[in-house]
Amino acid sequence: MLKYSLSYIWGLFNMSDPVNWNFTAETNAQGRTYIKAYKMAWDKVAKKPKRALRRHVGRLLPDDRIAMSEKFLADHPQYRGQDWYWGASKRPVTLAEYKNDFPSPPGTAADSDNSDMLGNISVGLTWAAYQFAHHSGILKHLKQVFGDDTGEQLLYLALYKLADGTSMMTYDFWRQQVWLPKNIRMSGQKISEILQSVTKPQINEYFQLRHLRQGEVWEKIFEKQPELKAKKIEYALDSTSISSYSDNPLAQFGHAKQDESLKQINLTVVCDQRSGEIVFAYLYDGSVNDVVSLQDVLWAMKEANFDLNNNILVTDRGYNSLINVQKMINIDLSFVQGVKRQEDVIKRAFKKHRASLMNGAFYNGRLRASAFTYKEEWEQGQLKCPVYVHLYRLDERYEQQRALIWENVAEMIELKQRQERVPSDQWDNYGRYLVERKNKDGSSSWMIDTAKMDWAAEKATQFVLRSNCISNPFEALEIYRHRGIVEQDFNQMKNWVDGDRLRVGAKAVQGKMLVTVLATTLRMMMLFTAKAVIEKKPGYRIPNDSIDYLLKSLEMVKAEKRKNANAWVRNTIPAKRRRCFELLELPEPPRTLLVESR
Repeated sequence: MLKYSLSYIWGLFNMSDPVNWNFTAETNAQGRTYIKAYKMAWDKVAKKPKRALRRHVGRLLPDDRIAMSEKFLADHPQYRGQDWYWGASKRPVTLAEYKNDFPSPPGTAADSDNSDMLGNISVGLTWAAYQFAHHSGILKHLKQVFGDDTGEQLLYLALYKLADGTSMMTYDFWRQQVWLPKNIRMSGQKISEILQSVTKPQINEYFQLRHLRQGEVWEKIFEKQPELKAKKIEYALDSTSISSYSDNPLAQFGHAKQDESLKQINLTVVCDQRSGEIVFAYLYDGSVNDVVSLQDVLWAMKEANFDLNNNILVTDRGYNSLINVQKMINIDLSFVQGVKRQEDVIKRAFKKHRASLMNGAFYNGRLRASAFTYKEEWEQGQLKCPVYVHLYRLDERYEQQRALIWENVAEMIELKQRQERVPSDQWDNYGRYLVERKNKDGSSSWMIDTAKMDWAAEKATQFVLRSNCISNPFEALEIYRHRGIVEQDFNQMKNWVDGDRLRVGAKAVQGKMLVTVLATTLRMMMLFTAKAVIEKKPGYRIPNDSIDYLLKSLEMVKAEKRKNANAWVRNTIPAKRRRCFELLELPEPPRTLLVESR
């Protein structure tokens, strides 16, 4: 049985047709590289394409010239009469084509400044992230504030963190394995000096530029969607604590959720809810809580010359206080703020308007919430300033809370019946729902206090927002729910770019924070771009629904160093990795990638 058709095999032996031939370079054990020609044919048995014919072309010389064999030249006389070089397209090319691919002239030694870089490097992730930094203006603004050299170095450190870099001491090993536009060597000492050179005023200037750019971005959006022009740009603000080993005065013992033995520094970030980009970051004393910190953060933004006239600041209940509300009103800042239910006026309002919140006329099925709004009168100088208080009943929370209480109390009853100890934290949280009944024989039986359970579940449905600019309660709720993006920023920063620790000296804390924020911003930009593409193209999806998987897939795109040119040639990209670049709305990296030696 013939594996290939006779007509196809006859076509393969048509040696005068070089166009249909593929070429490859093979290196033997002695280090000599030879160029081979081959053709592909369909193997009917294996049911896949295979190389059906191979021909020796010649040896690849150190200057990338191909010393073609006499037999190959006899079969292909069109190759006689001039020199041929191994091109970026992995085919024999003329000298002119070769020079177009590789700026360094053939025959010269490889640039010794790049001699420490590997012959096979990863190019996909660093190239893609660099494109985001370039097109979004991040690189431009870094250079504008910190100077060309330091600005580019800070970006490279951010790319290192984006690629799961850990200790800055190992940056130089990573640099040798990846493509970067410039081969900048940075020892641990050099990196420490760079981070220490970053000052708080410079960080404020950088973020001011990023804030101004958001206005430019939204102007372009408004051109396409003029109906959005009346709406303000939503900024979400939140804080997190970062464990620190430094002796920085900001590092203090506070309310740490983990690593209680370590001091912490609090970090507040402000992000654009539509893009996820962090437009402001501020470090402050680790012992200060969120409520107290808000005034300092607002002052820091004012000090950084932030004009927030076109923005709405969205904060959670951790920042809720009457003093903070008055502060935002005094500076004429539009806001949507989560409100704690502990305020007596809020408790009374829920009792007063409970019937309305249970009425279908006040219900929004898409948001699964009922809402009632009333006004509070606040003062801004001599003027009265109305503030809208939005009361909500969130249906789904009732069943969630009731099920949570029931499951825990049922487990406690089983433990009691077996006379086993109930865990202390479980008893503290759910013991009040447990009722003990004495039997006639003196034994005890246990049951759930369903009245308390139902009342606790009903309280869990209650939610409150205050806003001085959004009168529609459902619009305010949608804006508030968007603030989950800032939580996603913190998740990316702490879990994926090594931002949960500040393992640097006191003088380098500001610089390390900036690098971490840059890496987080690039990661969020890539995530948001991929999600936007998926919305436009339903057939697309993030591989394994994981942005981390997507970035790792990009790292698999490799390039090989040319012997005599300061350039690397990208390998062919499989279809599933090409889709990753499409998700990021980027073309494939160029076939030839140059590296400027420094």
